[in-house]
Amino acid sequence: MRVVRDPRDQVLVGSPAPIADEAGLPRADEAPLDEYPLVLVTWHDAFFDFDQSTPEDCRSDYLVRTVGFLVHEGPRFVSVAQEVLPDGEGFRAVTHIPRSIVESIVSLHAGPTAVASGDAG
Repeated sequence: MRVVRDPRDQVLVGSPAPIADEAGLPRADEAPLDEYPLVLVTWHDAFFDFDQSTPEDCRSDYLVRTVGFLVHEGPRFVSVAQEVLPDGEGFRAVTHIPRSIVESIVSLHAGPTAVASGDAG
């Protein structure tokens, strides 16, 4: 698979200057975790249809919701990671959504929350 990136698409959320790895994605070790806000992105799904017989046989508008860490927000793509890896190892399971099909981006971060260690409830 060959990934083609637009050089204009290098804007990081919460950072005045781009910090990127060789693939053009932000490096997790260059910023605190709070620079990757937790978001809900609602977007129009693209799909492939083997058996569409008429134009009217098309699937209706299909909104998808993705929750994750907003690691990249540029003019062409929004990138949401499911996991931020430790020790600057980057991100895991990153979804790159074309900006033109994004319906909304909602922040889910309400501030720091204390989590009790070892308290299963």
